[in-house]
Amino acid sequence: MTLKSLFRPLLLAITLLPLCACSSLFKPKTMTIEYDEEVKLHDGEMIWVHITRHYYRYSGALGALGDPGGLESSYKPKEVEISWDTGFEGVGRKSVYFQEDIMLINKYQDKWYVVGGLPYSDVNNIPNSVNCRKVGAKKIQLCIVAINVKGEFIKTSANEIVNFNSMNILNPVGIKDWGLFPNPLNKRSLIWNEKIELQSHQKPHLQKINKPIAILENQE
Repeated sequence: MTLKSLFRPLLLAITLLPLCACSSLFKPKTMTIEYDEEVKLHDGEMIWVHITRHYYRYSGALGALGDPGGLESSYKPKEVEISWDTGFEGVGRKSVYFQEDIMLINKYQDKWYVVGGLPYSDVNNIPNSVNCRKVGAKKIQLCIVAINVKGEFIKTSANEIVNFNSMNILNPVGIKDWGLFPNPLNKRSLIWNEKIELQSHQKPHLQKINKPIAILENQE
């Protein structure tokens, strides 16, 4: 066997590797994107929040057939952080994180409320942000966080947010290229109307803005 014939299978394998830049073969194991989005509160006030989404690569070069982002997407959401200016004197910004999804933020009777997915554990593994499981109320797979004018995380329940049970945070799943690297949402500032336009391209079951959180419709 000649040296040329020995290396021929190796050369063939190399040439068959995906050549397109979208291949996740050489992508990092984790991905973090950050962007700002405008949020409409239940009383019509508009605020800006900062969103940091953490993803992890979960498959090979072609992803999975069931991935909403398509065959070329191989990132799944992990934790999602939200930080915002509370407007409370001496408090400033607050940051809290949830598992995979965040659904709404609102202010009612001098308290901020934030609702998102319940983390799998209470280990606080993101610096400068608080694990909602450690400070929030649990309802099924949701985590409900409340913050008072002193900036303290306080006890709350699902019953306290029925007055504004309407989601207002963009859900990026199903938006074109949402799972690719680099992510098109990264470093963006999304105004409210742009968020509505983005979600109009999602399948109905993925659209969340201005829709109620179904799990809170029937209170215990």
